[in-house]
Amino acid sequence: MSRSTQHARVRPITQTLARGCLILLAVALLVAPCARPAAAQVDGDISNPIVPGDHPDPTIIRFGATYWTASTSGDWAPVFALYRSSDLHHWTAEGSIFLHAPAWAEGSFWAPEMVVDKGRILVYYVGRKRGGPLCVAVATAAQPEGPYTDHGPIVCQKDGSIDPAFVRNKHGEPFLIWKEDGNSQRMPTTIWAQPLTSNLLNVTGEKVPLLINDPASWEGGVVEAPYIMQHQGRFYLFYAGNACCGVNCNYAEGVARADHLLGPWTRDPANPIIRPNDAWRCPGHGTAVETPAGKDFFIYHAYPVAGNVYLGRESVLDSIAWSGDGWPVINGGRGPGADQHQSAESIAITDAFEGSSLNPEWRWPVNNTPEFHVSGGILTLDASANSQRAFVARSPLSAAYTAVVGVLPGAASGGIAIIGDARSAVGLSRREDHLEVWRIDKSGRHIAWSGEASADKVLWLRVITSGGEEAAFSFSADRKAWSAAGGSVSLAGLLPWDQGLRVGLVVDGADGAGARFVHFSVLGHSPQPATVTASAKR
Repeated sequence: MSRSTQHARVRPITQTLARGCLILLAVALLVAPCARPAAAQVDGDISNPIVPGDHPDPTIIRFGATYWTASTSGDWAPVFALYRSSDLHHWTAEGSIFLHAPAWAEGSFWAPEMVVDKGRILVYYVGRKRGGPLCVAVATAAQPEGPYTDHGPIVCQKDGSIDPAFVRNKHGEPFLIWKEDGNSQRMPTTIWAQPLTSNLLNVTGEKVPLLINDPASWEGGVVEAPYIMQHQGRFYLFYAGNACCGVNCNYAEGVARADHLLGPWTRDPANPIIRPNDAWRCPGHGTAVETPAGKDFFIYHAYPVAGNVYLGRESVLDSIAWSGDGWPVINGGRGPGADQHQSAESIAITDAFEGSSLNPEWRWPVNNTPEFHVSGGILTLDASANSQRAFVARSPLSAAYTAVVGVLPGAASGGIAIIGDARSAVGLSRREDHLEVWRIDKSGRHIAWSGEASADKVLWLRVITSGGEEAAFSFSADRKAWSAAGGSVSLAGLLPWDQGLRVGLVVDGADGAGARFVHFSVLGHSPQPATVTASAKR
């Protein structure tokens, strides 16, 4: 994908984002003015991130005149969210590759790689086999939006097989490229190539190593996320190295080239060709796409410095140029494209629960699909039949934000929460005539604070995070005067190692009991604590 010389603000996903400090969101306020810096391309007119929020390991294809992207969904469903664009600027949520997780896998849905080959759509992806290792699997469709038919796993090495890619050699023969996850066992990591059958659904023949990590170099203990493209008669293997995720990440992107697909491969002396900069940390794991005009672009992920790891890795886009000695250059070697001098811009999510279906940006734990229905501006979320609490959640677009929802009276406990996964969350819930601030972890559910609540009126629940390791909950009867629900709560321990935190809605109660919600909103703001009126503890 490409860069721009024009300074451009972040362009939102059209179905889900609103721009500016919306009057509609004044309901939440007592917060600082909206101020997430826009990260603009420096050699093009495309703004980064192209898909804001937690969207790591992105893939991209062009099908006709339309571009499609998907990314890692981890242990959240629907699996592999899809976004569509006609210009690489504006992206629209278009459902997912799998509405329901494939039955063979229990989770860890990582690194989808979409492929257009002879008019057919394939997606090679990763899942954790039930009772087994990480595997590479494949699904097919006639159109990028699906429906997809899953064909199950095709490579399952003992140490795990991840990060698939597809390529044809100079004779047109198809190959699967992937990484053996040796680093998970403190072993060297290998990027492999193996021939595919003519239907592209199974491997055949013998696998051949293409690249092994060099521990003495910037790669450290890992090479992964291979992607191979051809340029002027040569093959170019883009790959990521070192630690991808978390506060101590040191990821970067490198490249090697060869005259033949199976090598020998020579690393670029300039590696890593995508490094961190003042705006972005730990960039890597990318895929290339070509425009109808013949220009190459590279989509990959990076942590925004302003958002830190709590926001997650966002999908970014840069152009590929070619040096005089035939090596690819991404964004002129400046790291992910960004302009730190861009003026502040708010990013907001609103959902009034209009229509009869839930917005496709909502997610839920992959092994705990909730029962819900939308009608008349109300989302009803039913308690789980297996006595587990049920969640629906959104990926915030700023690490510092205010989220608000109205909870109607009802038999079930309904609330707002910051969620790491199905077993890791903190929240504020309305439970009949009282409120509870709670935390769930592996040891169960723990109450941190409780207070009285009106039993017969809508109650507005709010959570504010400054983008660090703490959040504050509060409540209101009129969305004007807010009372604190206890003190600040720690978010430490919630964060999954490979994804950002989510904010969403939770129900807990007897089987079939429903909690009813109205008007959910998330407003990004400057990282500073909010002030609320103290309330009495019960």
